[in-house]
Amino acid sequence: MAQNSGYVTVDGEFDTLEERSFFTIDDFEIKDKTIILRIDINSSINPENGEILDDTRIRRHAATVKELAEKNAKVIILAHQSRPGKLDCVNLKEHSKRMAEIIGIKIQFVPDIYGKTVVELIKKMNSGEILMLDNVRFDKEEIELKDFENDNFEKQANSKMVKTLAPLADLFVNDAFAAAHRCQPSLVGFSVKMPAIAGRVMQRELDFLGKAISSGPAPRIALLGGSKAADSVAISEYFLGKGVNYILTGGVVANIFLIAANHDIGEPSTEFVKNNIPDYKNVIKHAKKLIKKYGEKIVYPSDVATNDNGKRIGVAIDQLPTENPIHDIGIDTLVKYINLISEAGTIIANGPMGVFENPEFAIGTREIFQAIANSEGMTVVGGGETAMAFNQMGLAKGIEHISTGGGACISFMADETMPALEAMRRSKIKFQ
Repeated sequence: MAQNSGYVTVDGEFDTLEERSFFTIDDFEIKDKTIILRIDINSSINPENGEILDDTRIRRHAATVKELAEKNAKVIILAHQSRPGKLDCVNLKEHSKRMAEIIGIKIQFVPDIYGKTVVELIKKMNSGEILMLDNVRFDKEEIELKDFENDNFEKQANSKMVKTLAPLADLFVNDAFAAAHRCQPSLVGFSVKMPAIAGRVMQRELDFLGKAISSGPAPRIALLGGSKAADSVAISEYFLGKGVNYILTGGVVANIFLIAANHDIGEPSTEFVKNNIPDYKNVIKHAKKLIKKYGEKIVYPSDVATNDNGKRIGVAIDQLPTENPIHDIGIDTLVKYINLISEAGTIIANGPMGVFENPEFAIGTREIFQAIANSEGMTVVGGGETAMAFNQMGLAKGIEHISTGGGACISFMADETMPALEAMRRSKIKFQ
């Protein structure tokens, strides 16, 4: 592996960009090209009036949209909002207005996806112009053709959307990392027909997540908490196999490892695991194997905070079981975790340490997240509720990279096949 190369991605470290397994915008002459750009601007919407309540994702994709337009490409934007049957599954007119305001460039919204009007408008486009087509999830095939079957993307490539739009374009830019774990036509189908390129959001996600896991500054630690215990156990195995030095656990993830280490955590917390973790017996069995293999590299609490009728009560692990549910890590554990964080060169955080929504049990999460934000090391935060917690606590500015993806980030960190990334890799092999 190349040292101090400056080029670090999901593929590791190397000396030349040609060694990437996927194309980026920098690999192509963009001027005068017609580009289909898939972004993920799925936003919080007021269903009563269509008002966008949170434009975070729109702002994150704005840089890619603006760059392509300013390089005089003809930009055709595909995106989704929610899913059919939900009140916030609306058209993208307001999204296009907000994006135009952010980038300072006119965007024409088209209330159609691949009909005659769209085809004619694309044919008449001038370089530097932008069209935003309607919610791709209004298309039946986008919903139905969602499986990665027979190790190929032929079904998606043969969808009406792809067959209609692909002949009109030169390049496909996929910037929708938050949806990269999905296998729908708008995400993978175009990669069969033309070069599929990572947009700036996608590129940044793959670069930061890949580096943090595989080649970030040592020591590398990961904090895994929250309630998605099965995912976190799988993530732990992948991280430790990649040389991450310590896994610090909190929330239900910690409880799983405590049970796996033969600690009786008490009836309420045990029942929560049984009722809320699918296939919990195998998850615990998996955790046992990891403890046996990696030992002290998996760090679980030495004390916890229990909820005694709303009151925080600290309990050492050797004093368990308890009749009260465990809702946070304890003070001794907190101090230990903060010390490990202060010495870390790379920190990956995914999931809170406890029931942080309740101020009485937010101490562990708040103090740990504050320590991460204060760290001088490389800091990467997973998407979903973790990103939300950092934002709510006013700590997001202290983090080097906050992922745009919830499920996608988890899939990536657990080393699962991500169809959109796989499609980009295959596209590079086909079109380079």
